[in-house]
Amino acid sequence: MESKEENKSYLLEYTMYAGILLGLFWVFKYLFVILGGKHPGMNVIGTTLSVGTPVLLYYLLVKYNVGWMNCKMRFGQGVQFTILLFFFASILEALVVYIHVQWIDPAYIANLYDTMVEIAKALEVSKAMVTRLAEQPLPNAFTYIFNNVIMADVFIGLLLSLPIVPLALRFTPRQNNPQ
Repeated sequence: MESKEENKSYLLEYTMYAGILLGLFWVFKYLFVILGGKHPGMNVIGTTLSVGTPVLLYYLLVKYNVGWMNCKMRFGQGVQFTILLFFFASILEALVVYIHVQWIDPAYIANLYDTMVEIAKALEVSKAMVTRLAEQPLPNAFTYIFNNVIMADVFIGLLLSLPIVPLALRFTPRQNNPQ
């Protein structure tokens, strides 16, 4: 029987490894955001690739449960795994987003906020709200990345874990019965 210390060590080790895989996927997906600035059709591909995140999460959860937990993972462990996984993956994504908003397209954040104001006007939100939105100070690159990449990814991981962990817990590996 493994101790809790060993179990947490496995959790941290595997989430870092799996976080690199998920992070590389997110970096690949984010490249379509960067290209979408010049070629709007690329945004559609990037958005379509978003379906890959829950699929990868399911795969990595099953692999963790079967390979590291001997099919004894509990719901709470799956949620903990997912939150750590999304945190580690978001670090890789944050690096690429920082390069993008700092050097490739320094006006990206300002344009994003201008678009939000235009959407608010188009939705006929109250003029006071539109004015407040337009007058709010723009976040710097670090604040934008912390709030809109790292914290958002971890929150999305938490939300995705709620339906996907139970699905991963139901997976039972096939037994090889040589006859």
